[in-house]
Amino acid sequence: MDYFDEQNSKFYDFLNETFKINKERNWDNIAKQITKEKIVRTYRYFSKLYPINFNYTDELIKCNTDFTNIHYSTLKGSKIIDEVVRFSLYSDKILVFHPLQNPSVTSHAYNPTKNPKLWLPDFLESLYFYTVLQKWVRAGIVKLIINPCEYNLKLRDEIDSLTEKRFSEAVKEGLAKDKIFQDEIQQDLAAQFANIFHNKNRAQIIENLLVIEQPSFSIQEAEDFADKIIEIMPKSNPLYKKLSADLKGRSMVNPTKGGGSLDSLLYIADKTGGNLYTPSETNWNIIKNFGVNDFWVKTNKLYSDIPLTFLNNVDTNFALELKKENRLAGVRQELKKIYKELDSTTVDNFNPQKLKFIQEGFMEEINKAESEWKLIRKQAETSRMQWVGANLAVPIVTNHISLLPLVIGSAAWFYKNEIDVKEKLKNYRQKTPVSVFVDLKNQRQSYFTELKNCIF
Repeated sequence: MDYFDEQNSKFYDFLNETFKINKERNWDNIAKQITKEKIVRTYRYFSKLYPINFNYTDELIKCNTDFTNIHYSTLKGSKIIDEVVRFSLYSDKILVFHPLQNPSVTSHAYNPTKNPKLWLPDFLESLYFYTVLQKWVRAGIVKLIINPCEYNLKLRDEIDSLTEKRFSEAVKEGLAKDKIFQDEIQQDLAAQFANIFHNKNRAQIIENLLVIEQPSFSIQEAEDFADKIIEIMPKSNPLYKKLSADLKGRSMVNPTKGGGSLDSLLYIADKTGGNLYTPSETNWNIIKNFGVNDFWVKTNKLYSDIPLTFLNNVDTNFALELKKENRLAGVRQELKKIYKELDSTTVDNFNPQKLKFIQEGFMEEINKAESEWKLIRKQAETSRMQWVGANLAVPIVTNHISLLPLVIGSAAWFYKNEIDVKEKLKNYRQKTPVSVFVDLKNQRQSYFTELKNCIF
C-alpha cells in the first residue's frame, strides 16, 4: 500500500465507524446517523490526514503504474460510478480527487469545523460520494488523491499564473456565451436544487424559485427550471431525505468541485504518468483549446461517448477478475488497433462524422467477438441437449442390462464436453481481447444506487 492507500483506508474506517455505513442497509438509516458533532469530527479528521505543506507530489510520483487514468469532471456521488467504472475495463488504476473540503486549506472565516451548517451540502455530497465508491477504493481500482497544487502555496501560485495567462478575458467571455458550458452549469445548479427541494412538488418549487434573489428567475424561467429539477430528482442525493431538520441553515455553501484546473491536472498527469479523461463537453473543449494531443486522452474521449449502457454498469468483482487474468493489457492493445487513426488526428480535428466512423469500428469489433462467443455457447447448449436426450432414452432401450457402464461413459462424455467448452472460451478470450466487453454485456449486473451494492 502506498501513502494514499493507507490514508484512504484510515478515512473509510473512520466513516464506517462514525456513520455505521457498513452496518446499515439503506440510505435513510445513514442519514439518521448524521449530526453536527459528527460532521465537525469528519472535517477535523480529514484535515489531520491531509495537512498543508506536506510533499504530496512525491507521494503521487510513487503512484506511477503501467496505465493510470485521471478523472477530470465534477465530483458528484450520483455520477461518479458511471464516470469511473467503464474505465476500469482497461485501467490499472483510476485517480479520483477527494471531494470533501479540507479545513487545512480553507480560510478561517469559512472553516467547516467552525460553521458546519454552512458546509452541509459539501459534506452530504462528499459522504454520498465516498459511500458509492467504497468498494472500488477498497479493491484498489480507484485511488482517491488530493491535488498537491492546493496544499503547496508556491506551487499553487505557479499553476494559477499559468491558468491566468491561458484564460484571457476573451476566453472567459467565450465560455460565458458557450451553450454547452451554460447547459452544464444549469444541470449542476438543478442537481443542487433537486437535493434541497426533494420533498416539494412542481408548484412549490416554482414558488421557491421566484423568491430567490441570486440567481433571479422570471415566471417562465422558474417553470422551465422546475421541470429540470424534477427530472433530476430520481438521481438526487438520498441522504437529504431523512436528514435532521436542525442541521439545515439559512445560508449554505454549494460548491461545484472538479479536482482542480486543467494546468494542475496536467501537472499531476506528468508526475503519475496518467492520462486525463472527462465526460464533460466543456472540459473536453478546454483540453482541445489547450492542445493536449495524447493518444489516450483522445481515446478516452471516444470511449466516454460510446452509447453502450452496459459499459457504465461494471461490477467490482468483474473488474478484479480482469486484473487477475491479466486481460487489461490485451484490451489496451486492441483499443490501440481500433483507434489507430487517432495518432494522425489532432484534437482540433475531431468532427462528428470522424468520431462516428471510429466509434463504429469499436462496435464492429464487439459484434464480431460476440458472434464468436454466441457460436461457442450455442454449440455447448446443443451438446448438453443431446446428452439429456440420450440419457432420458436409456431406461427404454436397456431393459435388464446394467446401466452403470452407460452412465459412467455418458458422464465422462458430458464432463469432457464441458472441459472442451471451457477451453474454447479460454482460447477465445486469449485471442480476442475485445471479449472483455462481450463478457460484460452478457453477465448479470448489480447496480450501485442500492447501499448494499456499494459496500459488500
